[in-house]
Amino acid sequence: MERLNLSLPLPCLKVNRDGRIVSYSALAEDHFDLSKAHIRSLVDEGSISKLGRISSESGPVPVKMELNMKTKKNPLVLFDVYLQWDTENRATMMFVQKDRSNEELIEKLASIQIRLASTDFELLEKKDELEQVLRRMDELSGPFIPLSDTLCMIPLFGDITADKINAISDSCLQSVFRGNYEAILFDLTAVGEVHADGIDKFIMLVKTLNFMTGNVIKLIGIKPNLAKELNHHHLDHWVQFNHSLKEELSTYLHH
Repeated sequence: MERLNLSLPLPCLKVNRDGRIVSYSALAEDHFDLSKAHIRSLVDEGSISKLGRISSESGPVPVKMELNMKTKKNPLVLFDVYLQWDTENRATMMFVQKDRSNEELIEKLASIQIRLASTDFELLEKKDELEQVLRRMDELSGPFIPLSDTLCMIPLFGDITADKINAISDSCLQSVFRGNYEAILFDLTAVGEVHADGIDKFIMLVKTLNFMTGNVIKLIGIKPNLAKELNHHHLDHWVQFNHSLKEELSTYLHH
């Protein structure tokens, strides 16, 4: 076994038909342990069967194959191997290490996906917490206040949204169901913007309360923007309007 006196950019071996290494390049010596002087000693067991092609191939046409090789730095490295026989029945083998950039990219993507999955889970937890806080805020924006055995009030604060009305409806309906209220007042003085889906839910709640009690629902302190929305729904049979909470309460206090 002799060293080739050629400056080659890739590891190169020359082997005979039996697989014995006849000569090698400097880079081949750097990459592989050539002490056994046989190509089989450099190839992983899973690729040994491919070595049969070395002895079966003939002629000057180059052949390409993939082999898992044992290197000095790594016990398993995938190479593209280019093989060509010469007239002396010696095969020149050039070894090109497979580009690991794709594998490294896949590993990085997998790592990113794991981090994203973890982040998504954390964000989902935060989202759930935020939704609970927002729901609690909606519930507190329409508290049910019993003023007497027969009189109750629900002041609404902030924008009228579907989420807010949904949040207050359960406690409101349950409280009215458990009581014996003859008058229900909605104080709308502190209402902000009015959302279309919110007003639909609000009207449904008002009509349900009217059906449960058989009494007209009192709407207090309505602003022009809310009055405009309510006028489209023709609520005369279900509600009465009063601009002043003080006036409405004084009516019941003097009974």
